[in-house]
Formats: sequence, C-alpha cells, structure tokens
Amino acid sequence: MLALEILAGVGAIQGILLLFLVALRYRRKENLPLALFLLAYSLRLGTIPTWNVATMLGNPWLLPLTTPLPFLFSPLLWWYARTLANDSGVVHPPVRMVWHVLPYLLDVAFTVGLVLVLSTGEYAAMITAIFRGSPPLHLTVRNGLKVVVNVIYLSLAIRRAFKKSPAAVATPSQRLWLKALVTTPLLSLALFTFVALVPQATAGIADGAVTPFTVLAGAMALLIYVFSCLMLAAPEVPAECGCDSPEEEEERAVSDDDRKLAVAVTKLLEGEIYRDPDLTLEAMARQLRTHPNHLSRAINCVLCEHFPVLIQRHRVQYFVARAESGALKKHTILDIAFDAGFSSKSTFNRVFKAETGMSPTQFKADAVNRTNL
Repeated sequence: MLALEILAGVGAIQGILLLFLVALRYRRKENLPLALFLLAYSLRLGTIPTWNVATMLGNPWLLPLTTPLPFLFSPLLWWYARTLANDSGVVHPPVRMVWHVLPYLLDVAFTVGLVLVLSTGEYAAMITAIFRGSPPLHLTVRNGLKVVVNVIYLSLAIRRAFKKSPAAVATPSQRLWLKALVTTPLLSLALFTFVALVPQATAGIADGAVTPFTVLAGAMALLIYVFSCLMLAAPEVPAECGCDSPEEEEERAVSDDDRKLAVAVTKLLEGEIYRDPDLTLEAMARQLRTHPNHLSRAINCVLCEHFPVLIQRHRVQYFVARAESGALKKHTILDIAFDAGFSSKSTFNRVFKAETGMSPTQFKADAVNRTNL
C-alpha cells in the first residue's frame, strides 16, 4: 500500500506543479484543455489510494468527486490535440466543447443523486459489495462507458496527431507533442480498462493485494513525467503567443527580427501566396529562409494571428472580392474557392461560414443581387 501511496502522491504533485506552470507561464486559451486535463488527471491519480472500504465509507463525497473523472481524460487530450493540429482556420470557443464533456457531467449528476438518495446502510452495503467483487450493475455499466468514451476520443486524437494533410500546419515540435500526448496514455488506458472491468482487481484491495492499482498509478505518473519532459524539450509549443490585440504586442518580448519577418509575411500575402493549396507553415518558412517556430512566433505575436487562421482568412477575402466583382456569373462557387487556395469543399464551406456568418450559396445569392442592381 505504501508504494501505491508514494507513486500516486508524487505523480499528483508533479501534475499540480505542471498545472501551475501552464496557468502562470503559458497563459493562452489554447492551453486551457491541457490545464484542465492536468487538473482532472492529477486529482484522480492523487486519490487512487482512497479507493478502499474504510475511506469510501467515511467520506461518501469522494465517490462523485473522483469516480466520474476518467470521462474527462481522453476528451480533453483530443481537444488539445485538435487545437495544436488545427488545419481548418476555425478556432472553436470553449463553450463548444461542453458537449464533449457531457458524459462526465451526467455521471457526476448520477453519482451525486445516488449518494443523496441512498441511506447510510444502503451506501455501506454498496461499497462493501464493490470491494467483495460483486459491484452493482450501474457501476459496471458506467465503467464500461468510461472505457468506450476514452477509446473513442483517444482514437480521434491519434488520428489527428498522425494525420498527413497538405493543410496541416503543426510544427515539428508540435508534432512531437501530439504524438507523445496520444501514445503515452495507451498504457494507462489499458490498465484502467482492467481495473475498471475486472471486479477481482477491486476485491483484492480488501485483502491487501494492490498490485493492479499500483501499476496503474505508475503508468499515470509516467504520463505526467512525459509531459514534464515535453515542457523541457519543447517549451516553445505552449509558449507560442497569440495576442488578442496589437496593443498586447508591447507586453511581450517581440524582437526586431520578429517584426521584420512579419513584414515579409505580409508581402507574401499581398503576392497571394495563400492561393497555393499546398501552402504550409514549413513551406513558407523555407521560402523566407527561417525556422518554422520563428515564423510561427512572428505571425502569432506581431500579426496577432495563428497561421491557419491567417491563411484561410485571406482565401475567404479573395473569394469575396472576386464574387463581388461579378465572377460568380461566369464561374461556380467551387471554381473560385479552389482558385483562392482551398483544397476541399468541406473546408471551404466550414471556414467561409465561420468568417462571414453565411453559407457560400447564401452569399452567392446576395452577391448576384448586388451586381444586378
């Protein structure tokens, strides 16, 4: 039991320290899912030793506080991976992600209601049954759902991390982060599946057999350790600034080289480089003879944009300018969209609606009406 407590405690403390590092040093909205993941993961890791009869009987509030947390792990990792590898140019607000944590919210509500409804004797009987290896059906179902949710979202995160797309703009450092983020949890997910779906693992705790949970705590602590190594190896990934207004540039350590590079980027955009559908951050960096990380920083901190957003916005502006000049009378929407640099219809439709607030067909109708006046 001592080994379990040490592993869980050390891992949780390291996770909390990383959380404070992200919150204090890397204060960017893009790092919000990473901070939330570290909070949820560290809390669950640190409370693994409380999963015993005596503690759960004496502290019923631990049940709704800790048991629903696994519903958050992979969805938050997927959210962060999606943010880093964003190739659509559309930045989704955090409120949109509420739907993806709905299983967690529902499980919290269910568990809170369960603790409130059960009498002291009924609650004690349930906890005793769990640690005898005969858990109630609802616990088995909920554990199964946790596994399913984590498998689905981790699969989506892996697909996002290893996706090869001409529109992908993640830097090599970001790719390293992504691949480590989505592969390291595989071990802890496999171990969690075992302890969640095999009642004998929990029943063994009552007899002092804590090996499955000790190994699980070790795997979870390893994931936190990998995150720490990533912070040391590539601190520029969470540190890339993305100022919300030009005035914020003065508050950041922006060098003259950053400003000169931003001017060079502006000239390339004036030359309509965005019309190349294969344009990536690396390709532009090669053209400007600089490192992709340096280019990304200049765009983020001086132009106050993220590369995919910047490129897609210029493509939409090009489309709008051509449409308003009457090009839609001779060409289709897709003809002009592809000419602007969009590589697919779905990306164009999504980005265009996010930028203009209307679909391309609605815009076409308005544009044609205006040109006929």
